Amino acid sequence: MPAHEKRVLSLDGLRGLGALMVFLYHVDIMVKPFGAEGPSLFPGTASVMVFFILSGIVLSLVPFKHMGNGGYDWLGYYPRRVVRLCVPLFAAIALALPAGYVAWRLGSTSRSALAVAYNAGLPAAVHDILMQFDVLFNVSDGLNNLFGAQLVRVDSPVWSMSWELWFSLTLPLAIWCISRIRRTGLTVVATFIAVLVSYWTGYFPLRLCLMFWLGVMVARQFDKIKAVKLSILAELALLVASVGVIELSLVRHPGGVLEALKSTAMNAACLVVVVVAIADGFTRRALSAAPMVFLGKVSYSLYLTHAIVIGALAALLPRLGIVDPLAIAAVSLPASMLVSVAFWRIIEVPSMNLSRSLASSGPRNAVR
Repeated sequence: MPAHEKRVLSLDGLRGLGALMVFLYHVDIMVKPFGAEGPSLFPGTASVMVFFILSGIVLSLVPFKHMGNGGYDWLGYYPRRVVRLCVPLFAAIALALPAGYVAWRLGSTSRSALAVAYNAGLPAAVHDILMQFDVLFNVSDGLNNLFGAQLVRVDSPVWSMSWELWFSLTLPLAIWCISRIRRTGLTVVATFIAVLVSYWTGYFPLRLCLMFWLGVMVARQFDKIKAVKLSILAELALLVASVGVIELSLVRHPGGVLEALKSTAMNAACLVVVVVAIADGFTRRALSAAPMVFLGKVSYSLYLTHAIVIGALAALLPRLGIVDPLAIAAVSLPASMLVSVAFWRIIEVPSMNLSRSLASSGPRNAVR
């Protein structure tokens, strides 16, 4: 079996770990189990950057493999990818809307409860509902849209799926450009300079798109990275340094150019974490363990549904007499896992099967 086709389970495990970190981040900011003071130490933003890099890798491996073998079936790729991405995405939004409405009726002031202006008349409410399903043009960095207005999503993690969809649609361009790179190291440096400019100027689409492109660069060197054997000392040093940089980005906010440099370093640390997960070492083995692989299997469903569950519990449990934030947070984890597994089985697995059926019935002619 060609090296490209040997699935690296550690990437699934890393995706699962990232989804868990995003869950913990949202529990922390929505329920505040550790108090309202201070920043969250769970790396939510960094985890999303890791997701973007992983998507760049996973989507690029097969096209790169086929480049010298008759080309890749791009015509078949598009319907497969859109179905795989959008069926669970739209199902999660459809699930979040009634949950947000119930939370609003219960008096919640959370973002999901206020995402639709139900008390502003039917046209306004329908407009807001339609906006929830707009994942192409209603883009943001998770906080604000392109024009600086606050993002209001009934299912807050959906913001990142806009960028996943945009990258998926523009993947042929990324493959074409990066396949012509001769000096990958120099290109990576130039990419992080562009990321720095993005943070410095506040133009977030640049850095978000480039994280996917970094993943494509990693995919091009995938077999070489996978063959690298890391010593325990080197691996520990890379992990400690990367996690330290990521955590520092959460607690230190110097402002100005230093803020941009710090945030760029965080993005670089995310890339290092992904590379370490691919290389031959204990991190790859740990992330390839069965529990981590299972978490990776349901990670998309967990990512799409966990905020709905947390928001619902935060609105409902106090009415049942459970007001301790730690108790609400403790209930949120098993509840979110149960919902994510059910969502995976009922929605995501059929969407994957439909996507595969499109692959088997689609056009056979490869497009270079």
